Order: sequence, then C-alpha cells, then structure tokens
Amino acid sequence: MSNIPADPLLRIKKLSDSLENNEFENTTALIFAFRQEKDLLRDLPAVFEGALESILERLESTAMFGGESCSFSQSDLLAALTIWLEKAKSYLEKQLGIV
Repeated sequence: MSNIPADPLLRIKKLSDSLENNEFENTTALIFAFRQEKDLLRDLPAVFEGALESILERLESTAMFGGESCSFSQSDLLAALTIWLEKAKSYLEKQLGIV
C-alpha cells in the first residue's frame, strides 16, 4: 500500500512539507517525486502541468551543471516550486469551496 495521500490537498501538503524540510535526497529525487503526481495534475488545469514541467526542466539543468553555476538559480527554482504548490492549493480550495 502506498503512503501517498489520495486527496489532492493532502498531496500538495505532503510535497510542500517535503520541500520545506529538505526531505528529498537530491534534486533528481525531488524532480521524480513531482513528476509522479499524475493524479494531482489531473485535478488541475493544463497550465499547471506546463508551469511545473518548465520549473522541473530548469532544475534538471541546475543538477547537470552544478547548481548555482548554471544560468538558473536552484534556490530561485525551489522558490518557484513553492509558489506553484501555493497556487495549486489555492485553485483546489476554490474548486472545493473551501475558500
């Protein structure tokens, strides 16, 4: 049995908490975890998937080219992931009538 929550808001919370607490072993593990969220992405408009993939592709570049020495700042991209999660949460809360 998987320990991944089925509720999209719980999935977002788990990703947010993991990101905030540096629980990912490395950048590759972080990217893999976000790309595994197909169920979550199905609950969001397509623009969310495009935005997420853009961030993840740039994170892959930072991993290949040594973090901050790449033209993308890894810390800025991690901040962008946090913003993506906040926007996804806000969208889902509105859809569920929570806000």
